[in-house]
Amino acid sequence: FLLTADIDATSTSGWDSNEGFSPIGNNTTKFTGSFDGQGYVITGLTINRPTQNNVGFFGYTSAAASISNLGLEGGAVSGNGIVGGLVGYSYGEITTSYVTGAVSGAADVGGLVGANSGGSISSSYATGAVSGTGDEVGGLVGYNTSGSISSSNATGAVSGVNDVGGLVGTNSTNGSITSSYATGVVTGTGI
Repeated sequence: FLLTADIDATSTSGWDSNEGFSPIGNNTTKFTGSFDGQGYVITGLTINRPTQNNVGFFGYTSAAASISNLGLEGGAVSGNGIVGGLVGYSYGEITTSYVTGAVSGAADVGGLVGANSGGSISSSYATGAVSGTGDEVGGLVGYNTSGSISSSNATGAVSGVNDVGGLVGTNSTNGSITSSYATGVVTGTGI
């Protein structure tokens, strides 16, 4: 898939009884394709699904999925568990992409990706505020397991309970982070 123009998505706030945009892909039918934003921007995307897991512009991507050159500006994404501005649950590849809107949820909440499991994130960033009412909350990624993060950053404020980080909430099981940084204020109630 190729994005061929900027998209104004502000009207999504009123979609589906105010639940907003429905994430692309879920744990039953994962997104398996390639999506190249070609440097274009989607503005004002709203997702408001506080009882749903795997929430983001893409809800769930497979190991075969590739997302690149995409910007999501403004708007807000909220869900329950595994919530990210770009991808909720990512097994695939993300390159040269960013999110500037606020992201909120319970656990496994990240500005770009909620949970990165064996996937790769490079040359990407998130700048919006990220908040979670539970654990594993990060400015870029909430939970990174066996995944790689490189040349990426997060600058928004981050708040949660346990396992809260400016860049990543929890980096576990062979997860790697290189040439990346965070500058936002981080608050939590535990380690």
